[in-house]
Amino acid sequence: MSTKDSGIAVTVWDAAYLYPVLQDSHGRKISYLRLGVTDRCNLRCRYCMPAEGINFSDKSELLTFEEILFLGRVLRKMGVVKVRLTGGEPLVRRGLPELVHELGQIFPTLAMTTNGVLLPPVLDTLIESGLTRYNLSLDTLRPDRFAAITRRDDFTGTMAALDALLERGVTTKINVVVLKGTNDDELVDFVALTKDRQLDVRFIEAMPFNDDDGNHHLFLPYHEMLDRLRASYPELTQIQGEKNSSSITYQVPGFRGNVGLIPAYSRSLCGSCNRLRLTPKGTMLNCLYSTKGLELRPLLRGGISEDELEQLITDFVATKEIDGFVTERKEQQGGVFASMTSIGG
Repeated sequence: MSTKDSGIAVTVWDAAYLYPVLQDSHGRKISYLRLGVTDRCNLRCRYCMPAEGINFSDKSELLTFEEILFLGRVLRKMGVVKVRLTGGEPLVRRGLPELVHELGQIFPTLAMTTNGVLLPPVLDTLIESGLTRYNLSLDTLRPDRFAAITRRDDFTGTMAALDALLERGVTTKINVVVLKGTNDDELVDFVALTKDRQLDVRFIEAMPFNDDDGNHHLFLPYHEMLDRLRASYPELTQIQGEKNSSSITYQVPGFRGNVGLIPAYSRSLCGSCNRLRLTPKGTMLNCLYSTKGLELRPLLRGGISEDELEQLITDFVATKEIDGFVTERKEQQGGVFASMTSIGG
């Protein structure tokens, strides 16, 4: 539905975004949804889930595409303009290209975080539907390490996806979870990829959520990563990144691409957060560190109206804490965080 003014069509959704209504009590406009579409994955990355996997959700527990789209239309009206598909591995969800096509009719910006193994056969279809931003999870440039970190031998599949993305010229970022003593000696090798490629490489702090997850010794803070990078690239310069970015952005002068550092565990960029998260089972979360959220699945299946849903989301977002430290302190209370694949990446 649209109106015309001086021959220019303005959709209802575009008009809504000019005056966004969704904001938290700290005055931050919430315009970005991280949408988990499945908790299943074809890899078993050591920082994400145990080798044996988790108790994956039954299909009936996942939001249906119709429920996702109903929610999407409400969120778009409230000012959300960007959706990132996450998992698990989003491409494991059967029929995902059809969902992307429908989401492309609602949101102006679609992105996806993927390990890329299943991407090449459907990439052109996804691009045509408006999914033009890709974060490729790739923690090492060495096949043997890839197998050790992911517990699967699919290195060639992920590299084929990288080649396909660069060939098509779509926005591409590589996400590298830096694991101390495991792949932290490859930082300089990853930066070298940005020399002749229009590509962003982003180094992410490992996130040892729980005391018993076995990953605390792998944590390397982002400032130590920066020190190591500057030892090899002393001319590394901080540049202006994207608004509300979770990454501190740098560039080696003369290189085509950029380098980012994501303080995921240090949480120094929480103050500019403009994100909502939706788990595959329909729990809306205000923060990656949340253990409590708004349970939308029973409401959607109970026939909630758009107006009622909009009010519930408005009230929920108003409770968003200023940062992940406050969220963890108030919500964890001795409990344990879910596997990353259940949260939505």
